[in-house]
Amino acid sequence: MRNTFFAAALLLTLGLVANVALAHGGTYQGPSGGGTPGYTGPIGGGTVGPQPGGTTPPGTGGSTPPPGGGATPPPSSAPTPRPVARNTGPAAGRGFGGSTGGRAKAKSDDRTSEWDWWWDLNEERYLNLKNKVRSQEASSDNKDTFLGGSLGGGASKVSANQIRKDILPSLRLALKDAFYDARAGAVIALGKVGDKSMPEVLADLRGMLADKDKIVQEAACLALGVLGNKEALADLSDLARDSKRGQKLAGKEGAEVPVRMRTFAAVGIGLIGGREGFAAGETYLKDLVTLATTKSPNQDVQVGPAVALQVVKTQDAVPSLINMFKDEELDKWVRAHAGVALGKIGAKAAIPELVKGLDDKESFVANSSAISLGLLTDQSDRETINKLIRYAKSAPERSTRNFCIIALGEIGDPKGKALLLENLQKGQMHDRTFSAIALGIMGNKFEEGRSESGQVLVETYKALKADQEKSAVAIGLALCGYEPAREMLAEDLVKGQGNQDLKGHLCTALGLLNHADSIPAIQELARQKGDQDLRKRAAIALGLLKDPDAVDVLEKVITESSASKAILGAATVALGYIGDRRAVPILVSMVENKKGDVQDVTRAFATVALGILGDKDDISCISKVQENSNYLAQTEALAELLTIL
Repeated sequence: MRNTFFAAALLLTLGLVANVALAHGGTYQGPSGGGTPGYTGPIGGGTVGPQPGGTTPPGTGGSTPPPGGGATPPPSSAPTPRPVARNTGPAAGRGFGGSTGGRAKAKSDDRTSEWDWWWDLNEERYLNLKNKVRSQEASSDNKDTFLGGSLGGGASKVSANQIRKDILPSLRLALKDAFYDARAGAVIALGKVGDKSMPEVLADLRGMLADKDKIVQEAACLALGVLGNKEALADLSDLARDSKRGQKLAGKEGAEVPVRMRTFAAVGIGLIGGREGFAAGETYLKDLVTLATTKSPNQDVQVGPAVALQVVKTQDAVPSLINMFKDEELDKWVRAHAGVALGKIGAKAAIPELVKGLDDKESFVANSSAISLGLLTDQSDRETINKLIRYAKSAPERSTRNFCIIALGEIGDPKGKALLLENLQKGQMHDRTFSAIALGIMGNKFEEGRSESGQVLVETYKALKADQEKSAVAIGLALCGYEPAREMLAEDLVKGQGNQDLKGHLCTALGLLNHADSIPAIQELARQKGDQDLRKRAAIALGLLKDPDAVDVLEKVITESSASKAILGAATVALGYIGDRRAVPILVSMVENKKGDVQDVTRAFATVALGILGDKDDISCISKVQENSNYLAQTEALAELLTIL
């Protein structure tokens, strides 16, 4: 079915929603992803069934698109998006390469204040599993010395030879797959695996811009940015600006380039700029600013360029971004993402305006101010820290208080830490959960006081009853690297304490804490039928623990789970996360088997996993968009972007 993988709405790509299935909740709709708050507007493919050739007929795929494609955005005066209930129908979110849907269990209606949304979007930089696998061997990238087995136990990294001879040919073959999801997955995967020295990959991705399926076209725009070849900049610029050449590239000669293609093309420009920079005389940075500040009937045309400026990371953009952030006549979503860009760029000159932004009447802007102040503020800046502390206690919006708490963790100031410790012991639930994560962030960055934080977190964990809170504290302990907590957490896992969320986070915590004795219990969770997000977390933990049997465990799960797309997706994508080269022939076989004994969706999942497995970056460049993002200021296209793996 079209809505099983990408055809629902890129928000299921870290598992999402509602109509988006959140990464940790919702009925599974296919490989799509990971976890952000729910955008309440129309997402992606709508409820249209499969069409000949996998295409969506004109006028379908959600709400009627305005000129230029895409769904009509909420007006600037719309209230802050409120996450909605778990998706249970066919119009779930779709994604360009994600993991799985999440659990179909009830949670609070107000999801804006839950810590695990923040964690889902930021965890990769802390897990950084691919780098752990790659750094454990001293083997040359061009040798397959350890192929067929791992060195001294644990995962063995994918070699350049495997990428060249096995992964790339398989993904290029998948570009011709009749199933649109397999093509879309392969497009993103090629962007991740290929690099600027591969002109054939650039040509392949350019060719997919005019694919008969709009989802594949959108994926191609983003994949060109992920690839990082500057030769794609002119194409992406023409698409983002909706020029006549861009319309021709998209196969829309005489008609406007669809909005989501324009949005992802703008982000693609940013991704290339972030990797390669822009040469003197190139106008791409100026073009992004112009697009972000030029009023459009669809706000995604402005938000995409604003997000792109977050990953370019050049001080040249700072004056324009400050003006955008200050301009109260500008769309509040654009202002919010310009504010985040200031923090990610490292624009300390913007601190005074960001401090003022904490008082902005728009909560989106206040949230972005808190996020960026956490990235920019020095421990010597008492005035800014004191204001963050005040707002962590009493900001009008719960979301702003949460982001201020995270900011204090990033800064690492003793006075801010005192508030976090107080919140653990005396605060409300959301104060406790976000403070636990913030203490983990602080302990991860700063060695001083790490042991004290760990001791208080252990005491808090023992006293708590709610699984959601215990989960946050477990992750906080793991981020601190507080090894004395290992036996306590392992005991709860072995005893099967708590719900599926807690078990999954215990797996992650024990993986980060390198508790090898937990491997048998974690293996059992990876094998069990049931919650697919738990199985994915268990598999990732096995990779963190360098379990030599992890690939074999997952291969067996895949073999035995052909009837369950949820379980199949979790296990297949987890193979990619583990990073072991022994997974390559398994996944390649899935991609290339089109004789009926491998489902269409299995091939699609396998392309996603190959992209994760062979990614040239230790941390996917798409994660640079997701981390430290203002995920609450979602538009239709951004909701999709934040879920791509």
